[in-house]
Amino acid sequence: MRERPGGDGRGRLRGDERAVSVAVGYVLTLAIGAVLLSGIVIGIGGVVDSQTERVVRGDLAVVGQTAVANLESADRLARAAEVDRPDDADAANVSVDVDLPDRIAGRTYRIAVDNESVTLRTDDPEAVAEIPHVANLSVEPSRVRGGPIRFRYNSSVGRLEVRER
Repeated sequence: MRERPGGDGRGRLRGDERAVSVAVGYVLTLAIGAVLLSGIVIGIGGVVDSQTERVVRGDLAVVGQTAVANLESADRLARAAEVDRPDDADAANVSVDVDLPDRIAGRTYRIAVDNESVTLRTDDPEAVAEIPHVANLSVEPSRVRGGPIRFRYNSSVGRLEVRER
């Protein structure tokens, strides 16, 4: 680089604007990258939420089917125990323990059992799975937290009960 004729070289940097375009380009690149990245994060967040809800609903249905199958097993065992029990024998007691998960997709859930169905419910996301059952014995309506449960029959009461273990 050469100096301009007639100048002493001091004003040379004041009028030089060549480095400004590099700095402005760098800042603009960072700003555009930040906007794109935040847009992607926000977009993916919605997809993850909908996938989480779908997983929770699917898992509730699977756990509900497991609970119903074990309730119906307790019903069959209790009816068989009543049929085979001699008249002078003590009351028939049947219990079926079920190891259900404490959480579904990292969320707690509740189980409600009545004479028609087993209903599982979460609050976040709000999801419900209601699975009908075909138990012949009366079922005491009850609500328990998700996790290990016990289906129990006592012939002196004459109904199936659900309790937390």
